[in-house]
Formats: sequence, C-alpha cells, structure tokens
Amino acid sequence: MRKMIAVAAVLAVTTAHAAEELKFGDINYFLKAGEFNVAADLNQTYLKESIKGAAQVTRGLNLDTRFAYAISDKLNAFVGLTYAHDRDTRDKSGANNGRFYSDGLANPALGVNYRFQNQNEARYNVDFGAVARIGIEDAETGTLTGNSKSDVNFAQGRDSIELNARVGRKWNEANEWQLAVGGIHHMEGESTLVGVTDQKRDEESSLDLYVRAAYQYRPVNEFMVLLSAQATEVGEREVQVKGTNQKVKEDRHVDLNFGFSAKYLVTENFIAKFNYNIFRLPTYDIKDGTTSSVGNRHANVFGLGVDFLF
Repeated sequence: MRKMIAVAAVLAVTTAHAAEELKFGDINYFLKAGEFNVAADLNQTYLKESIKGAAQVTRGLNLDTRFAYAISDKLNAFVGLTYAHDRDTRDKSGANNGRFYSDGLANPALGVNYRFQNQNEARYNVDFGAVARIGIEDAETGTLTGNSKSDVNFAQGRDSIELNARVGRKWNEANEWQLAVGGIHHMEGESTLVGVTDQKRDEESSLDLYVRAAYQYRPVNEFMVLLSAQATEVGEREVQVKGTNQKVKEDRHVDLNFGFSAKYLVTENFIAKFNYNIFRLPTYDIKDGTTSSVGNRHANVFGLGVDFLF
C-alpha cells in the first residue's frame, strides 16, 4: 500500500509539473535559444478629445511589428516598428477649419528581455526588460488652428529609455497570470509645430510610470482569451517655444487601458488573433499663459494580428 501511495504521489507531481509547461501563445512564454519570433498587428485607432472647447477627432491605422531573437534561454533581443497610415485629425465642432494627416514611422524600439527565474526552477517566472526608442527623423506635430492643412509625420521629438519588470505563473493547463511594472524616461528633444507659420519647440524631459495586470484562459491548446488592465501615470510635460518666452505645460494624469485578445493556434508555430482595447482617459489642464483643459477624452483600438515562431 505504501508503495502504491508513493507511486501515486510521484505521478501527481509529474503530471502537475507537465501541466505547467509554458507553450507558444502563453503570456509567460520566453523564447528558447535560437528561436525567432515575428509578430504584426494591424489596428484601427480612434481618439476623441475636447481641447479649448474644440472637439478634435483622430482616426487611422497603425501597423505594429516586432522581431525578436533568443540569444539564449534567458536572454532575447527585439526590434519594434510602428507605422501610422491615413491618420486623420480634424475638428468636429466647427471652431477650426484645420485638418492634417500624421503618417509615417514612430520612433523604432530596440530592447532586450532577461529571464531571471523560470517557474520550472522556482515558483514564478521573473523577467527584466529594457527598451530604447530612438528618433530617426525630425518630429512634426500638426495644428487645427487657422486654415492649416499641412500634413506631418508620426515621429516623436524625444528619445526614451524604458525599464520594466514582470512576474507571472501558469498554474495549470488553462490558467496563467502576469503582473508588470515599468518606467519610461523621455529625454529632452525638439519638434516643429507645422501650421501657417512653423513653430520650433524644445521639449523637456519627463517620466511615465505604469503597472499592468494580465490573465489568460486557455481551455484547449488551440484557443486563448487574454484580459489585461494597465494604468499609466503620464508625467508632467513642458514645451518651450524657441525664440519666445512662451511655455506650454501639460499636467500629470493617469490613463487607463483595458484590453481583450482572442488568439487561435492555427499551427504549432502560427497564431492568429483579434485585439480590442478601450481607454478611460481623465481630463487634464494645459497652461500656456492661460489655463485650459483637455477633456471628454475617449479612445479605442481594435484589429487583427499574427504571431510566428521559427
């Protein structure tokens, strides 16, 4: 009897260990040495906000791509590229006649992820990451004031460095979770406000902080549902108009992002997915000699994506 109990205990432990194996598609999956990952998402974006009483609406398409390679089982590197297409900003209130498009590449992201601890060796997966976003062209921003219809690019005027940490666990075949925290330091930079008269601007440095929680349910190997919530504290931002004493300051505020993703494992190394994100965005103040607010902010993002493992 004792032998039977011992054998049953060993089988139970072995089965539990096997059930917690991380697979392609899991949110805690980490590339193994030599593996190459390519992911792409095509999303429709929508943002509506009231700026100084004018209702401003921005719609467009974003193509987000990511190329990652595992240098070892504990270290991988990646490149992220985002391209905005047909990103149209216009005034819906009739207060302004301006309209502009902001198409092109965002600042490319270069990053590394390090797996400090694996749940097969300890209780949790623990990862650390670093991401640098670097400008490759002069940044331009548009304006709706006057009759300007000048198109601009999608580049950001400030380079940035992000550090993050993640902890998570897959506790059985169907359920797993992950928590992440991070900070993004935006360095000083320059941009041009394109309008009737172009305006050169110096942008001060700032710091954003975020925390994210994610849960994935995988009832069968081929199908996954991912739910996530993220809170981002957007740091106070200050812009100095060159050649003048004019300063524009945007107050600190906290943006919330709730995400849903349905993923299907088409083959053992190919995933197709549907993404939907909705944002709860608070009102914040802008000071440029007078104080005005940016309010009635509503945003959502939805689209399709693919994920390949080689």
